[in-house]
Amino acid sequence: MAVRIRLQRHGRKKRPFYRLVAADARAQRDGVFLERLGHYNPMTEPADVFIDEGKALKWLRRGAQPSDTAKRLLTKNGILMKFEYEKLGKPMPDQEVVEEDAETDDPEPTEVKETEPETETADSEETETQEEASESAEEEE
Repeated sequence: MAVRIRLQRHGRKKRPFYRLVAADARAQRDGVFLERLGHYNPMTEPADVFIDEGKALKWLRRGAQPSDTAKRLLTKNGILMKFEYEKLGKPMPDQEVVEEDAETDDPEPTEVKETEPETETADSEETETQEEASESAEEEE
């Protein structure tokens, strides 16, 4: 069974509203579908587009072919690019940059923050210990 990701028209005359669905390629445009993936409303400014990324990726992995308009919507939301990188086995370019920045930025401030309180605590503990020793020495006299 050939599966297509395509738009299904709803709404009244001259006021279209579309659902993005995974459907059998032989089914009618507004007929039976396998799963609803999202919606698209071109009448709002800007156009309202919602696509469930997990469901869309699931159908793309299974070999569903998007129609031209569905491909444009998937590309606009970044889902098609994510699928292509996944297919090639490479991480997304944005994730690499974020991970590298996170690794270089996080350790330095954390180490500085950890060492400062420890030295303050150590100094205050030494001061307290010295004060206690002097108090006990005074009590003994």
